[in-house]
Amino acid sequence: MNGRLLTVFLIALGLLLGALVMRSATLALMALPFLAYLGIGFREAPSGAEVRLRAERTVELSRTGEAAAVRVRIAVRNEGAPVPVLRLSEMPQEGMTGVDPPPEQAAGLPAGAETELAYTAHSTRGLFRWKTIHATVSDPFRLFETELDLPAEGEIVVRPRVRRFRSFPLRVEHTLHSPGLLPAGIAGSGTDFWGVREYQPGDQMRRLDWRRAARHPGQFFTKELEQEEIADVGLVLDARPRGDVRRGNDSLFDHALDATASLAETLLRRGNRAGLVLLGNTVDVVYPGYGKVQLNRILRILANARPRAAASWPSLNQVPLRVFSSRAMIVIVSPLGVGEWQVFPRLRARGNEGLLISPDPVDFVKGDARDAAGLLALRLARLERRFELSRISQLGIRVIDWQVGKPLSPLVRRALQRTRGQG
Repeated sequence: MNGRLLTVFLIALGLLLGALVMRSATLALMALPFLAYLGIGFREAPSGAEVRLRAERTVELSRTGEAAAVRVRIAVRNEGAPVPVLRLSEMPQEGMTGVDPPPEQAAGLPAGAETELAYTAHSTRGLFRWKTIHATVSDPFRLFETELDLPAEGEIVVRPRVRRFRSFPLRVEHTLHSPGLLPAGIAGSGTDFWGVREYQPGDQMRRLDWRRAARHPGQFFTKELEQEEIADVGLVLDARPRGDVRRGNDSLFDHALDATASLAETLLRRGNRAGLVLLGNTVDVVYPGYGKVQLNRILRILANARPRAAASWPSLNQVPLRVFSSRAMIVIVSPLGVGEWQVFPRLRARGNEGLLISPDPVDFVKGDARDAAGLLALRLARLERRFELSRISQLGIRVIDWQVGKPLSPLVRRALQRTRGQG
């Protein structure tokens, strides 16, 4: 019973009781309009059995720079008796702001007719799901109402912003024995010159080195090319709350997440194999794969990544390295807490090549230090961080100490294009 119905009912009841107590025909006559109001409303109100509404949701996403606008459209069609008043309303999803217009409307809906509720909201990255739309049907006076949750499923993924890195010559210790674009360091089919060996029966004539043969009468030599294969890369993103350092509306974790998404796009675009481990309150895994489908899987996981507070969370040392093969290069994106360097000896013991991209939290918050004590604390934190990174580098792990205000692409290009044997 809504407030309007309760008010009219109490007025009519009060007038009737007053007429009985005071034996006043005037009061009884005054109650008649309210009773007629209730009677018409009750007669015109659609019953639940007569209401047959079907809803269909359409969700569209558009991006302008860093902003994402989500346009939601819900079309409701009446497949039953006429509905005098139909009210549609919806609560905006968590993470959506600037909803325009408010997602609520009311209108009559004759049999076979259709109405539409549409609104636009701005959103951060995330995974948004809808299951129902709330509808209320009532009589013209809105006295007798029936509330319904109409099935209207929809889903959209606002993916992290991917900044495409310039292509760089990736050099890794081990490659997968499948044709690709990376120099494998062994002779085979390719485009780059590798060396010269003596001719063997079955060698292609077009690979004979005639100049060398001319200098050595009676001998023939074959040119060898460097074989090109694909790399196997495992991405590990630290999504624990301890790494969610904030400065105003800016977040260090958002920079780390965007860097992971950009690396995944660059690696998969060049035909390599990539997988992801997201280390948060739980461990989410995308097993290694190829191509655009794999990129969509990774971006879907990253879109919904949030550093959520919890009583406890896994240590970086608990990263499930077994998800990746022993020939994979593992890229860890983490601010790196104190004492968490032990994961890297375990990584090297498996035979994996490693790369640490560490967004610098000390540089990120240095503008907040105003007094001498704050500056001293920053200096000590910077020294401690340098010591940790130095220990990791001595294990043969490539380390990128990333000040997030600077572009990451040149740093990654310089770290990954080093030739084999450089630790």
